[in-house]
Amino acid sequence: MIFGKSLAPYIIEESNSGVELSIIKEALALEGHELVPVYTQLKRVAFMFDQDKVDAAHRYIKKRKQKSSIFYGNVTLEYHDAFFTLHERNIVIESPSDLKDYTLLSFQDAKKHYPRWLPENYKHSQTSSQINQVKLLQLGLVDIVLSDKNIFNYNSQLYSLSFDGVLKGMRMHIFTPPYKYNPVFKKKK
Repeated sequence: MIFGKSLAPYIIEESNSGVELSIIKEALALEGHELVPVYTQLKRVAFMFDQDKVDAAHRYIKKRKQKSSIFYGNVTLEYHDAFFTLHERNIVIESPSDLKDYTLLSFQDAKKHYPRWLPENYKHSQTSSQINQVKLLQLGLVDIVLSDKNIFNYNSQLYSLSFDGVLKGMRMHIFTPPYKYNPVFKKKK
């Protein structure tokens, strides 16, 4: 099964671990299969699956119709993106226009997922290093971070360990429902 590169706490490539990897591994074992993870850039997951390089894929996102049939497994976890701010700043986020006067840091390709919330004329940057989101917010170098809530919480804990557990208070602003990912397979069984 092909996975995008590490996205802790869901997928941790270095140790073949993580919450989502464990769920998929156990589910496959119950059906008599062994999980052999293959890692690549997220944008290559669909390509490698469609080229028959692997039997299954995680986070398969395909915009166009596939030539062959694919079979969807059960939802493994829900990702839930949210905005994070420092509590002391008292930033209120209720609509996209509330973001226009602030600097915002997000995960890669967030504009594709949320074009209404992240128009081109807003002060927006992206990073693939999720722990940098926490660091830059804590240092006051960005005003708002857009991240999955579990990824942000995991990286907040890692960041706090390097600073004796001291973190400034943060507020989470939910603006969208959770997104469900299903693994996909070439064969039904």
